[in-house]
Amino acid sequence: MEAHLLSLNDFGMPLVLDDTHAMYTNIIYLLLLEKGKFQSHPNMGVDIRHRYRFNNNENFLQSLRTDISDQINTYLPELAMIDINLTIKGTTLGILINTEAGAYAIAYNESSGIDAPAAYILDNL
Repeated sequence: MEAHLLSLNDFGMPLVLDDTHAMYTNIIYLLLLEKGKFQSHPNMGVDIRHRYRFNNNENFLQSLRTDISDQINTYLPELAMIDINLTIKGTTLGILINTEAGAYAIAYNESSGIDAPAAYILDNL
C-alpha cells in the first residue's frame, strides 16, 4: 500500500509513503473524517474530534471501539484487524489497533489533536 501526499520530497518529486506510514495516515484520516464529507461514502469516518470532546465515559469507549472497528473493517479491510484497545488518561485518548501485521498506536488529545507516540500508549494501556 502507498499513500500519495500533496508534498514534495528532497528531490522535488511527489512524496509517497510506504506501507506502514501509509496505513497510519489512512487510519488517522478515518479517525478524523466527519461522516458525510465524501458524497460517494456518506457513512465513512469516525469524527473523533467532536465525539471525544463531550463524551469520555465507559459507554463512550465501547461505542467508539465498535465504531472504529466497523469503519476499519469496511474501509480498510487490508488492515486485518484483530482488536482495539482504548484508554483515557487525563485529556489524552490512547488508541491501540492490533493487526495481523503489527500494532498501530495513536494518541488523541483535545487541545493538540492526533499524535502517534507509541511508547506513551504502550506504557499506559
